[in-house]
Amino acid sequence: MSEFQIYSTEWNLKLQKELNEPSDPQLAIDELRTLIKGEIFLKSRMDDTFMLKFLRARKFQVNKAFKLIQNYYEAKEKNPKLFNLIFPSKNKVFLESGAVFMLPHRDQHGREIYVFRMEKVLSEMTIEDVFKINLMILEVVSEHPETQLAGMIVIADFTGFKWLKHYQYLSPYYAKKSAEVVQECFPLRFQGFHFINEPLYLYSVYSIIKPFLKEKLRCRVHFHGSNLNSLHKYVAPNILPTYFNGKLEFDPLTWVQQLLSKEQYLKEQGQYGYNR
Repeated sequence: MSEFQIYSTEWNLKLQKELNEPSDPQLAIDELRTLIKGEIFLKSRMDDTFMLKFLRARKFQVNKAFKLIQNYYEAKEKNPKLFNLIFPSKNKVFLESGAVFMLPHRDQHGREIYVFRMEKVLSEMTIEDVFKINLMILEVVSEHPETQLAGMIVIADFTGFKWLKHYQYLSPYYAKKSAEVVQECFPLRFQGFHFINEPLYLYSVYSIIKPFLKEKLRCRVHFHGSNLNSLHKYVAPNILPTYFNGKLEFDPLTWVQQLLSKEQYLKEQGQYGYNR
């Protein structure tokens, strides 16, 4: 039995109460597709699967879903160096380092869990590289129907942070760009951000971008310091790796192989966007 089946009753309730998803979403899908066709300079994906993930991200408010699609493609147009997709095969060494990965199990709410570990980041990786890799991963995850429904959470572990080596990863510019992606540009429901062993400077960066965050997102940001019991109040230890005082023995290489299998899908996404 898949995890989707395990959570199916709960997630159907999410569809009805949280996402306002109708029993037959085709009318909303067709309406959204018509709006996209009116964007004469935009070459967009037009399949039902693509429409549906944007509708779910905006609780089936078609005009807001259309705005999200515009933002999604405009971000790529305005920031090509950051938003042009890269491919897992070209970053295999970094991915295999275990610096970023999705955990194999969802939390008690059915949310997918994304982990970032600072101490595993390779010295030659720039913040721009990591930003683009994160976008690549989000692109793949956003195709998961279960994640479209339940959302995802992020765990960022700053264990091993060293100022001279890692200061670039606390860039206010990239922090603000990340906030823009989360709030305005990407068809995912981000349900929580958990920081562990965070350096003091992170609070300064957060104070800069906090005014730009919507209230509901500010309420989903949690700083745990070295208190892993605090993290366990939100994410059960049985689905967390042992280095988070969890019970899971997990090799990220399994996940890397799954990501590598999405190479062709990611290449196909590169053909879409604004042309003006």
